[in-house]
Order: sequence, then C-alpha cells, then structure tokens
Amino acid sequence: MPIHNLKSGKTLIVNGPASLRLLEGKASILEYPLPPKKQVVVKSWRSRPVYAHEDSVIEYTFGEGGSIEEVDGNTVPEGWIKIINEVAESDKSILMFIGPPDSGKTSLATLALNIFLKRKMQCIFIDLDVGQSNICPPTTMGYTVLRNPIPDISQARAEYMEAFGYTSPTPLVSRHLECAKRLFNNLLNKYSPQKLVIDVDGWLHGEGAITHKKELVQIFNPDYLIIVGETCQEIGEHLKHHTLEVRELPPPLMVRKRSLEARKKLREMMYEKFLRKSIIRSIPISWVELRYITGENRSYKIASIIDKLINSFSEDKGIVLEEGLEEICKTYKAGILCYLYDINYNFSGIGLLTLFNPRKNLMKIYTPFQSQIKQVTISSLIISVEGSEIFSIPPPILES
Repeated sequence: MPIHNLKSGKTLIVNGPASLRLLEGKASILEYPLPPKKQVVVKSWRSRPVYAHEDSVIEYTFGEGGSIEEVDGNTVPEGWIKIINEVAESDKSILMFIGPPDSGKTSLATLALNIFLKRKMQCIFIDLDVGQSNICPPTTMGYTVLRNPIPDISQARAEYMEAFGYTSPTPLVSRHLECAKRLFNNLLNKYSPQKLVIDVDGWLHGEGAITHKKELVQIFNPDYLIIVGETCQEIGEHLKHHTLEVRELPPPLMVRKRSLEARKKLREMMYEKFLRKSIIRSIPISWVELRYITGENRSYKIASIIDKLINSFSEDKGIVLEEGLEEICKTYKAGILCYLYDINYNFSGIGLLTLFNPRKNLMKIYTPFQSQIKQVTISSLIISVEGSEIFSIPPPILES
C-alpha cells in the first residue's frame, strides 16, 4: 500500500472512503492517539485530520471518492483545545455544541470527548441531530457512554434511543423536545457523568429555530454553550442569559463541505448499518399496539395514513401501484420506516413495514430485532433494504 511521510507539526487530511495505519512516529486524530500499525477506517463522505506530533510514516489506501491532502500546522484551532482543557479542569460538566451544517461541531465534540477520556473521566455523548445521526439511526436520537478515546464518534453505538420520526425537527418541534427530555431523564436515572457532551442539529435560522434551541438549553441547562461558526451569532445573543458560559469558536481550518446529496448518502449509510442482519417477521396486527409518529393510535386512522403515504409515493413517482405497499416491497425492495418497542415499551430498533393487511390481520416487518414486539410506530418515510431514502413527506401532511 502507498506510504506518506508526515513531518512533525503537519496534518494529513484523509477523506473517505479510506483506511490508514501508523507505521512509525507519533500522530493523533482529534486527540485520539493512533495505535502503532492498527488500521483506522475513514468512512465515505467523512474526513479525519491526522496530526503528526513527531515525524511519522502513514500507510494508507482509499476507494472511489477518497483522497489525502497534507497541510501545514494543526487544522484544529488553538481555541478549541484551549476551551476544552478549560472545561476539563473545571467542575462544570455539561457542554452543548451548536453550529450550522459542516461547521465542525461534531469534530469538536469528538475532540472534547477524547481530551476528557484521556484524563480518565466518565463521558457521555448525546446525539440530538436526527438528520445526521452519528450513534443511532437517522430520525432518532440517543446517548452512549464512552470509556476510551475514539477517532470517529460514529464508531460508537447508542446505549439508549428515542424514536423521533423525521430527518428534521422542523415539522414536529414539540415531539423533538419531548424526546430530548425523555432521553435526558433516562440518562440522569442511570448515570452521574463527569462530562456530558451534547451535539445539536444545524437548524439555526428563523424564529422557530431560536425558540427550539432556547427550549433545548432549558431542558439540558448546559454549563457551557459552545457555538461553532459565525452564522450562529443570532442564536448566541438569544441564549447568553440561559447559561453560565457562552463561547463562540471558529470552524476548523479545513472543512469537507457536503452537498445535500452527500448528507443524504450519509443518512443512507446509517439506515443500512442499523438494518443489517434483518429478517422478515410476520406478525398479527392484533398482537401489537400501533401508533403513527405524531401519536395517533386508532387502527383505522393508521391504515388511512399508510394509504395516503403510498398514494403520495405513487404520485411522486408517476406510477400506478396495483398492490400498494406489497408492490413497493417487490419493485423497490423497500418499506415504510418504523420503530419497534419491546415488552417494556423500550425503543429497541428500526424496521421496514413491507406488508399491512388489516383484512387478514397481518403485517410483515423487515428488521434485525428478534425479541417480542409490543408496539410498532409508523413513520412517513419509505426506505430500501439497502438504506436508500426512496420517499419522505413531513408527518403532519398525512394527517391533514
């Protein structure tokens, strides 16, 4: 494989899909020390900054769309490391990161976690970004307990999740806040973390966004509100009186800007990840409690919502579906994204509803979840078994 000699004080930007190994020297990714000769994978549409603390030899390979680029210095701003070290040395425990898409806030959150973990602190990461989830399926939020530094937070899996139901909080703001509150209460009932790092979605402009962020601040009451990027100043001005410390930090020196299509591809990779090892489960409808993501639980209403979703999909594609959902499954290898709950009403995983026949009292769900299902909550997205977003529509539209 190719080898790159990286001089001390320089950074190698590795754009995925790629993998790398440290053969000689000392280098790190966002304060994660690269273990000698251990492979580190950089996923598609993501990038990792490898900073050389001393002259290093990096072995690398990349697939289609991947690349490497060497730059002088450390792409992580000095201000980032300064504020995180300040937090690490304080008794304050809760940090909330806010920033627009591609501002580097998730990288900053990863940096913070790694610095805290290197100091042997108990750290919990909360992911509230339902459109670009890192530790749970898109359209959901969750938290994970971390014990060791990590090069990419998406390598972790959520310990606890809440099903929100859409890729943006905008059509269901109240539900997003309710899910966040339940998630936080669950965490507090289990843990008293030394450091809690919260990554928030990139919805920042307009009165609705400001109100939403104010409400999140009230729920979590962070000790530090860290705002990444200049476009968030409006939010910062409105939130300063809610927190003990509000800090505005610059984005990293190099950011991999993602198009809407690239962001969609990232979501699809995460759907696929959480649908792996799925099987088709046939379940009598009467055996489970059915809900729509807005809270509707009347069976005839849910059947009507499913019909409306199928009709909207049919109109969008300009096709006629003779067999409805079953035909979508056969033709597109897809189904309606749904959320499965165990006998204790804990959200336990996602699935794809591929058949819904009230007349025969039968539903089929493609899912990796194999335990008893107590409740099934239906969303307004149609997803393929490979994770592709075939169709989506804001949930309230199907109830109108």
